[in-house]
Amino acid sequence: MAGRAGALPASAADPGSGASAVIQDWPLASYLPPLAAHATALACARGHVRAVACEWGLEDLADTAELLTSELVTNAVRASERLTIGAGLAAVPVVRLWLVSDQISLVIHVWDGNSQMPERRDAAPDAEGGRGLLLVDALGTDWGAYRKGSGKVVWVMIGGKRDP
Repeated sequence: MAGRAGALPASAADPGSGASAVIQDWPLASYLPPLAAHATALACARGHVRAVACEWGLEDLADTAELLTSELVTNAVRASERLTIGAGLAAVPVVRLWLVSDQISLVIHVWDGNSQMPERRDAAPDAEGGRGLLLVDALGTDWGAYRKGSGKVVWVMIGGKRDP
């Protein structure tokens, strides 16, 4: 799923990913080491994103960034669980998180080892889950997904968007 049409920073796009690279100059980047695909990854990812957003002077984006990171990492952990169960793997898969910014917008990227692309769905009012990508779509300026290596990256941009 490519999300809404729009720009993805060139530094964030994988060649051939289908993501457009209209924005070229994204001077800030932060990467976390791989996180075990467990529920404990959520707190690490949220804390990192909040701290980095504040360090980069994007305090006004920190709450939204933390919420959307939680949604994307939760989806990545669940996708990794499906991968582990389906393949009968004994090893714990990992998820990866990285951020880029042009000091106006922030792009959050989350990789997991399951190449199945995400699908936004409409959750029933009493459903316990299924709203993650709805939140990403509603709160993000743009978002999308592309295959990378043996898995996929789901990304979301928040903050002001530059004209191409």
